Amino acid sequence: MKNWLILTACAVTLLTGGCGMDKEKGILMAAGSYGDLAVVVSDRDLRPVADRFVAQFVTEKTFVIKPEPSFKVDIFEPDRWELAKGYKNVLMLVALGKGGGAEKAARGEISEPTWERLLSGGGGVVQAKDPWSTYQHLVVAASRDRNNLGSILNRNVGKIRKIFEDSNRERILRRNRYDGLNTNLVNANMDRLGFFLEVPGQYQQNQLEPDGFPGVEMLRQRPSRGITVTWQETTEPSGVLADRDRLIEMREQMGLKMHSEEILPQTFEWTTVEWGDRKILKLEGAWTSNRFDGGGAFWCYFIPDEQHGRLWCLDLLVYAPGMDKMPMFRKMEAVASTFATERPRS
Repeated sequence: MKNWLILTACAVTLLTGGCGMDKEKGILMAAGSYGDLAVVVSDRDLRPVADRFVAQFVTEKTFVIKPEPSFKVDIFEPDRWELAKGYKNVLMLVALGKGGGAEKAARGEISEPTWERLLSGGGGVVQAKDPWSTYQHLVVAASRDRNNLGSILNRNVGKIRKIFEDSNRERILRRNRYDGLNTNLVNANMDRLGFFLEVPGQYQQNQLEPDGFPGVEMLRQRPSRGITVTWQETTEPSGVLADRDRLIEMREQMGLKMHSEEILPQTFEWTTVEWGDRKILKLEGAWTSNRFDGGGAFWCYFIPDEQHGRLWCLDLLVYAPGMDKMPMFRKMEAVASTFATERPRS
């Protein structure tokens, strides 16, 4: 039988809710963290399926020495499914045709044609924006057969994880815009330094080209979170990405000049990340201060700018002893993803 995998974008009519900002007002906002995930099973027989999926779905990220889960998951059985309505991320595993409140709730958030395709086919995955609260995202995985549902989840665990991560980023930015950006700083960065970044209102400029060094630091306190942007002029911005020694030196100089810190090579981890249709080189690692007895984690992105002959270094840094770092880096990464060298058209 055919399996329907329906991974829709906000413009597609299969989704409930819209992409506009008008829904922000007058509607209950989902509580909790963007790293919290509620998994609902519509039938108790699906609990083993949920357990296997969660074991695959949750990855770990180590910040200096402490590992943290990418998502913190709570699993709810049918008689407690309504507790999931308070979470920002919800995954409902539905045994089609069994009935019950969870299946009815899932059906209420999905268009009739899509539901009929799930019933007539071999099941599948669908998603909905803001089902019960604003800043909430729902994914429904459904099938008439428990084993088939397990297979659907196993094949699509990476896609489902990406759905939630991409949606988290979009919802964080929505919330930042609703709460208010630091428009003076956004405009100053664009007009004077040549880059655009959606700087949240809680961030203030802390340093600007100290001693002539090409960089700007934007800082938020309690706990300390810094977004620093530096750059180098070059005739081959993309070519420089292949020279990791040069990239490390660029990050080292920024740390010394702007933060009086050193970075620890034994902690380095390189990856390529996707921001929309852009692929960006990312360096993760740890820093230690030369000013005080302390340190923390950083995520650094190297962005080639062929049009203007620059290589940009966008750095995220956290100092929050004893606190989980993943929620803070997730929000800063969403801000970083708005980086551009031209002002976006409204």
